[in-house]
Amino acid sequence: MDNNRTMFGIPDEEFIRDKVPMTKSEVRAIAISKLRLNPTSRVLDIGCGTGSITVECGLICNQGEVTAIDQKEEAVNITRKNVNKFELNNVNIIEGSAPNDIPKKNYDSIFLGGGSRHIDNIIDFATDHLVPEGVFVANTILIDSTYKILAALEGRFKDIDVAMVQVSKGHKIAGWMMKANNPIYIISARLM
Repeated sequence: MDNNRTMFGIPDEEFIRDKVPMTKSEVRAIAISKLRLNPTSRVLDIGCGTGSITVECGLICNQGEVTAIDQKEEAVNITRKNVNKFELNNVNIIEGSAPNDIPKKNYDSIFLGGGSRHIDNIIDFATDHLVPEGVFVANTILIDSTYKILAALEGRFKDIDVAMVQVSKGHKIAGWMMKANNPIYIISARLM
């Protein structure tokens, strides 16, 4: 495995997935670019799913550390398998709920994979545990989750941005056709 990658968007096929949700490579590339990572970054991945974001952050932040958390045992197990597959030793994986079970330390970047019933508490945690100018990024599918995150960021974060990304992939059946994936909202902001 080449752990000296600096590219974003490892092909989806390289990840062990089973039935656990995964951020697809094109969306992952955009979200990771918004995290503004460097080799020594300390990153938190909330709702790690398959660990695709965790793995890419771990490769980029090879002198830093990544903490991944998910409340589902299956997701934690798949993340662990992917971290091992990519031979990463800078990743800490936690089975637990956010924000209660997240280590109380400072992070350079925090990624939230999807919505949560605890958006306000997660944004409070980010406000208290991001370094000055630290970056918060969230991917959502639901408009309601997107609105809740944007509302929670206002007044505490700056450079708040939201982009809706819709990726269509080519499939060859009788000929080539494009099949659309779900639209994804990518929210990013920096701590004031």
